[in-house]
Amino acid sequence: MNRKKTASLCLIAKNEEEHILSCLNSAKQLIDEIIVVDTGSEDQTAPLAREAGAKVFHFPWTGDFSQAKNFALEQAASDWILFLDADEVLDPVSRENFEQLLYRSDIEGYFLTIISYLGNGHEVISDRVVRLFRNKPIYRFQGAIHEQVAQSIMQANDGRGLTDAPLVIRHYGYLASESRKKNKTKRNTLIIERELKQNPRDPFLLYCLAVELYQQGDVQEGLNCLEKALHHLRGTEGYVEDVIHQMAVGLLHLRYWGQLISFINKALSALPQQTELLLIRGLGFYHTGHYLAAAQDLEKVLQQGGSASLPLYHVLGVLGDAYNLAGHYAKAEKAYFSALGQSTRFLYPFTQLLGLVQGGRNTVSLAQFSRLISFKDNKFVWQELIKAGEIPLALIIILFAIHEVASGSGYEDILVQLSQELTSILARVEPLPARKESFEYLSVVAVEMDAYAATLAKGYHLEPLPAKKLLGLVEKTILLLVTEFCPRWSPQLLGVELKE
Repeated sequence: MNRKKTASLCLIAKNEEEHILSCLNSAKQLIDEIIVVDTGSEDQTAPLAREAGAKVFHFPWTGDFSQAKNFALEQAASDWILFLDADEVLDPVSRENFEQLLYRSDIEGYFLTIISYLGNGHEVISDRVVRLFRNKPIYRFQGAIHEQVAQSIMQANDGRGLTDAPLVIRHYGYLASESRKKNKTKRNTLIIERELKQNPRDPFLLYCLAVELYQQGDVQEGLNCLEKALHHLRGTEGYVEDVIHQMAVGLLHLRYWGQLISFINKALSALPQQTELLLIRGLGFYHTGHYLAAAQDLEKVLQQGGSASLPLYHVLGVLGDAYNLAGHYAKAEKAYFSALGQSTRFLYPFTQLLGLVQGGRNTVSLAQFSRLISFKDNKFVWQELIKAGEIPLALIIILFAIHEVASGSGYEDILVQLSQELTSILARVEPLPARKESFEYLSVVAVEMDAYAATLAKGYHLEPLPAKKLLGLVEKTILLLVTEFCPRWSPQLLGVELKE
């Protein structure tokens, strides 16, 4: 019978009292020991780690991350190492699935997916890094910063022994609040520049410096570093795709459209299934007016499961715009409705659907809208719109919610609540900046809708007249609001920026 395989969780930390427990607890049920190396904390990091069951060691900070991490590896006694940063957490995974990874005799280490949250947390980047590997003295981290263990594993196994694992790590250290608090960018830049003085042609150091320059907003200088890195790459490095991706992101950020499309065309000849490159080229085509070419790339992105750097609903929104601007209105509607299916909070595609109605280019009738999208349980949507002063759009959404409920059955109480909500909003709102007669008509219709809703709620279903009358009134009122009270909606060339 095979001996049970064991795993040690290792990490280095300094002043991480706010994050250390979240990190340890995310993996605690999977591992057999916890090794924490403290590099000079002045807070409660070490005591908290001990209370969580960690073995805590102290190592003076030398300005070299690999030295500290390799010291942690020397303390570990298990068969395998799971290495996390203190500001990371491991996504939930069953112990059974985790242990299956430890019993593969042909594997020396695994690439895990790291999702890093940027800025205010709304943008993310994704990377693949070896974080789970066998505990062997020959496997050690290399590089003073953005240190990697993959190279030592590949060197020891003739380039073999690594594969992907379905494990996800979430990294919060790139959030603006964290970077400011720890002054990470300045610290990292100083370390990289020190190393580059000794190895000025090191492509990995040039790549790392580019990432830090991007974080500081100096995208042009970051691009210059990436160009140098590409020149010195052999093509077999594990981070080649990252360098290419960051190059494309920089070109997109600086709006170098021609250079961007030419660069990605060459890159895709070697990496035809690289989803992020397809997305960025699609955005390049979009911004240069090649809308069908943009749509083709965005469709491929969706076929491959979406992008790690742009939410699915946003990709669908841009796809809808591409088809809209190309005159393929039915395909535009399909993309916009799909975007709303992903998130009804993302109202941009909804306004573009209404824009198609305004221009008489819609193929989906207003009566069909409520079968394709649902707003009846999203009261917060119209409440936020009202706070923002977007009264006509808020009223339209309430009306679609009423239409959805009236088209079904068993929702009579909700129907009354919605119709009363509509009436109360109109009653407390100043006459909208449109025709006075139209506003008076809206007020009268709202009262009439309220009456029909009350009739339905009381169970007067001897004939379908109340429901049909209500649906007809709703559709006419929506059309009135869309055509007379709302701005003219059209694609706005969405300001999409992929974070580096």
